[in-house]
Amino acid sequence: MRYRYVVTTSVLAAVIVAGAWLMRKPVAGSAATADGTSAVPRTPWGAPDLSGIWNGKSMTPLERPAKFANREFLTDQEIAAIEGERGHERGRDVRAKKGTEADVEGAYNNIFSTALDAKYVRTKRSSLIVDPPDGRIPARTPEGEKRRELLRRRAGRSPEAAEEALAAFGEGVTKLPYNVDVICSSINTGKGAEHCRPVDNPEDLPGIERCMGVTVPCIGGNCSMNRIVQGPDSVMIYYEQGHGGGAFRVIPLNSQPHPPSHVREWMGHSTGHWEADTLVVETTNFTPRTGFQGASENLRLTERFTRASADMILYRITLDDPASFVHPWTIEVPLTLEDNKKNLIFESACYEGNYSLTSMLAGARKLEREASGRRR
Repeated sequence: MRYRYVVTTSVLAAVIVAGAWLMRKPVAGSAATADGTSAVPRTPWGAPDLSGIWNGKSMTPLERPAKFANREFLTDQEIAAIEGERGHERGRDVRAKKGTEADVEGAYNNIFSTALDAKYVRTKRSSLIVDPPDGRIPARTPEGEKRRELLRRRAGRSPEAAEEALAAFGEGVTKLPYNVDVICSSINTGKGAEHCRPVDNPEDLPGIERCMGVTVPCIGGNCSMNRIVQGPDSVMIYYEQGHGGGAFRVIPLNSQPHPPSHVREWMGHSTGHWEADTLVVETTNFTPRTGFQGASENLRLTERFTRASADMILYRITLDDPASFVHPWTIEVPLTLEDNKKNLIFESACYEGNYSLTSMLAGARKLEREASGRRR
C-alpha cells in the first residue's frame, strides 16, 4: 500500500510519454557507428533513438565460470558447444512423458526461461560482469555477507536448509518436491526454523510469485523483453513481467535531484541526462526489500544506454554500494532490437485467474501434515 502512489504516478507519466512518442515525426537522420558498418537512428531532436522493443535474453552467466577464469571472451566454437548442450537439455525437459511432473515443470517453467531460445551474448563475453576483470561479484563487506546469507536462508537456498528439509521428509527422499526446500521451517523441529523460510502467508513468497518480480536493475528472465518509449524530456521503459501487469519506469531527463533519503521507491528514484550519445541514468532511494544481489537500500545505480548499431543497445550497469561490496562493479547486457511490426511484447496480467498462491500455501500445509505423520 505504501508504494501505491509511486505506481500511480509512474503509469500516468508513462501514458503522457507514450502519447508524445506516438505523435512524433519519422526519424530525422542517422549517424554511422565507429566501425562504419551500420547506422544509428536519431530522433527529430537529434538524440540517438532508443525507442522500440528490445530483447535482453541471454544464456551468458552473470559471473564468469571457473573454467573460463582468465577468459574475457569465448570462441565461436566454445559458444556453439555450450548452446548446443543447453538446447539438448531443454529439449528433453519439454518432451518429457505427457502428464508427468517433468512434463508439467518443463512446459510451464520453460515458457519463462531465457534459456529456451537464448544464445550467448553477441559480444561473446564469458560473463555479464565486465568489471572487475575476473568477471565475478566483488567481495562483500561483513554487512553485505550477513544480508546475502539472510536472503539465501529466506529463499531456502543454503546447504543447511536443503539438508534439514530432506531430513524432515524422511529416509529415502533425495529430491524435494517443488518449493518444499523453502517451507521447511514449519515442518522441522528444534534448530531448523532459522535455516528455512516459512510459507505461512503470501508475503512469505518471493516477489516473482506475487507478480512483484521487477526490480532495478532488471536483467535476466523477468526482464528479457522491454519496450523503450522516448521523448525529448523523458524516457519510459516498460518491462514485460511483474507487478501484475508489467512494470513501468519513467526517467526524466532534466537531472532533477533525488528526493530526501526517507522517501523510498520499489524501483528506486531515477533521473537521466545525455553524455554525448549515451543516456546516463542515476538511480537511488531504493527500498530495503529490492536490493539487487543483496545490495542495501543505499545502492547508487548508474545505467548507460548506448545505441551501438542499428539493432543493438549496449546496456551497462554499475552498482556502487559501499555497505555491501568492497568496490563498485559493472554488468554489460547487449539489447537486440526486435521486429516491432510483430509487437511481441505482452501485458503480464498474472493475477487474472491466478490460483497458484492459494495452491502453494495449501500444498505446504499438506506436506507438513504428511511429514508430521511420518515422524510419529
